[in-house]
Amino acid sequence: MDQVRADVCVVGAGFAGLAAARRLDRAGREVVVVEARDRVGGRVWNRELPDGTVVSAGGTWLGKGQERMFQLCRELGLRVYPQYERGDHLLSLDGVHRRYRGGIPAAGPRTLMALGLALARLNLMARRLPADAPWRARSARSWDARTLGQWIADPRNVPTAEARTLLGSTMHLLFCADPAEVSLLGALTLARGGGGFGYYTDSRRTETHLVDGGAPELARRMAGQLGDRVRLSSPVERISDDGTGVTVVSDRLTVRARRVIVAAPPVLAGRIVFDPPLPAACGHLLRRVVPGAIIRVHTVYPEPFWREQDLSGQTLAPRSPVPLTIDQTPPSGRPGVLSSYAFSTGALRMGRLDPAERREIWLDALAERFGPRARHPAHYLETDWSAEQWSLGGMIGHFPPGTLTTYGPALRAPVGRIHWASTESATHMHGLMEGAVRSGERAAQETLTALSTGRLSVS
Repeated sequence: MDQVRADVCVVGAGFAGLAAARRLDRAGREVVVVEARDRVGGRVWNRELPDGTVVSAGGTWLGKGQERMFQLCRELGLRVYPQYERGDHLLSLDGVHRRYRGGIPAAGPRTLMALGLALARLNLMARRLPADAPWRARSARSWDARTLGQWIADPRNVPTAEARTLLGSTMHLLFCADPAEVSLLGALTLARGGGGFGYYTDSRRTETHLVDGGAPELARRMAGQLGDRVRLSSPVERISDDGTGVTVVSDRLTVRARRVIVAAPPVLAGRIVFDPPLPAACGHLLRRVVPGAIIRVHTVYPEPFWREQDLSGQTLAPRSPVPLTIDQTPPSGRPGVLSSYAFSTGALRMGRLDPAERREIWLDALAERFGPRARHPAHYLETDWSAEQWSLGGMIGHFPPGTLTTYGPALRAPVGRIHWASTESATHMHGLMEGAVRSGERAAQETLTALSTGRLSVS
């Protein structure tokens, strides 16, 4: 077994871990990154199709206000290109296809008014949260005792049934979990980080650009700057803090460091054995911030034929087993790539099916919206994030009721020489790649300060 020494060991080579390591390296600190997977990127992942086409199967899009991600692309020589959005979007509801443009679905005026009022109420609540401590808000306990699903189901909040269907479907998509599992306070915390739910629910804000070569290429280039200090296929099993430093143990190497940044999703960080054991609040928090379920399918065609129909490729069908599609065609315009999704309970149901049956149902759903050509892709590629050993779901962990008000103060607080980073802990752009980068840079700065002062923090 290899034994390595460093100033800081970073556990996890997703965007949070790579951003932390990069900041530490630039500050002149010796850093080692230990990653369980055989690749970098974490919840971003490039997959190659038989014809050589590379598709981004995890975090893919950049959007407005995501300055750090755009800046990193510029620094590392990666081009970004705008999302294709010409043509009509489709809303498929109760067997009727409704075309529309812009960010407002083609629903009736009463439904649109109900949606607008509901989102305005939610955004007003979100603005009342302290960004770095939502559990301190005046109404935090009452909001944390309710689920997002309960709030949406109340006609006083969302007056029409169609508006409740659309808003509920959107929240299934956003959290990859049934809103009945998500704390209202936890949902508001995500909204607070982006300036309101409108940011996360409007593709014109969150999905404005793609990275040429895929977002995982950015992670690969970040790791490339660190060279052999990134150690892959080395899942961390144990982290010990003996009062003078930390020992990070995987099955392939042991790292002795002055500090450690755990930059893994909470559900995975909670599987590491810590010696001494973590404070109760921290340990309970890691076990409670769980990811939802998502299956993503890429269907590849010789060309993006939907554009011939003056369709953008973006569709929403709340009651379909495949509720969302979006055009992911490369900037050359060929081949045509359609990215489609099953979320939450729908993804769990689809995941239980025989693969051949699932494929038939999936392609039928696409054909219903785009016509018979959608049923015959040149390539069909599934990515079930719940089946990924080092993700266990996607794309972010959500906070169940009672979690933030009981354990929230442990979300970012260092424990001895252990620091934390993940998109779930970000105060800005929570849940996005941008949030992961910002959380990693925050943890790195926190660690640099601790190294320079010798300060020891205990939550």
